[in-house]
Amino acid sequence: MQRRSHAALVLLTLAAGAMDAVAFLGLGGVFTANMTGNLILFALAGREEWVLHALRSGLACVGFSAGLLIGFTMPGRHGGSALWPPAVIRLLWADLALQIALLAGWALSGGAPGPAVILALIGAGSCAMGMQAAAARRVDLAGITATFVTGTLTSLFETSGSGWSTDNRRRAAVIVALVLGALCASLLLRFAPPWAAAIAPAFTLLALAVAHPYGFRRRPDGRNGRESRG
Repeated sequence: MQRRSHAALVLLTLAAGAMDAVAFLGLGGVFTANMTGNLILFALAGREEWVLHALRSGLACVGFSAGLLIGFTMPGRHGGSALWPPAVIRLLWADLALQIALLAGWALSGGAPGPAVILALIGAGSCAMGMQAAAARRVDLAGITATFVTGTLTSLFETSGSGWSTDNRRRAAVIVALVLGALCASLLLRFAPPWAAAIAPAFTLLALAVAHPYGFRRRPDGRNGRESRG
C-alpha cells in the first residue's frame, strides 16, 4: 500500500513541477506551488514593474492559502489503516478540476494569455496546488508535500547519516520528480506551447488512478475492502 501511495505522491509532484514551470515562464514569472519564492518576489520592490509582479505573486499566495484552507477544513479525517481517505480523493478531484480550468484558459488563449486571463489562471493554479499540498499532508508519508521540496530536501539530509532508508529514497524520488515535471513543461512551452498546461492534469489524473482504491472501501470488520500487496 505504501509503495502505491508513494507512486501517487511522485506523480503529484511531477504535476506540481509542471505547473510551476508553466506559471513562471507563461504567467508572468510567479510560482503556483512554491510560496517561499512568491513571498520573495513580492518583496523585490526595486525590480521593473514591481507593482504588477507583486500583484501576481500576492494573488498566488492568496490562492494557495485558500486551497490549503479548503483542504484542511474538508470533513473526513484519516481513519483506520487507510492512507487515502475519501476527503483526500475529493481534494484531488477538486485539484484536477482547477487544473483543467487552467488548461482550458491556456488553450483558448493559444498559450499566450492576456493580463486579465493571467490573473485568473494564477488564481486557479495556486488554489489547486494548495489543495494538493493539503491532500499530501493528510496522507502524511515521510513528510512529502507533493508541491514544494525545501522541507523534503532538509529531511533527506537530516536523516542521511542513518543510511539510505526507504523514507530517504522516497524523498529523493519526489525531489527528482519536481525537476522532471518542470523540465517536461518547459520543453513543451518552447516547442508546443498550447500543450504545456496539459502535463499537470495528466499527471494528477494518473495519481488519482493509482490512489483511488485506497481509503473508502471498508468491510464490516473495519479493515480495508482491498488488500494491498505493494
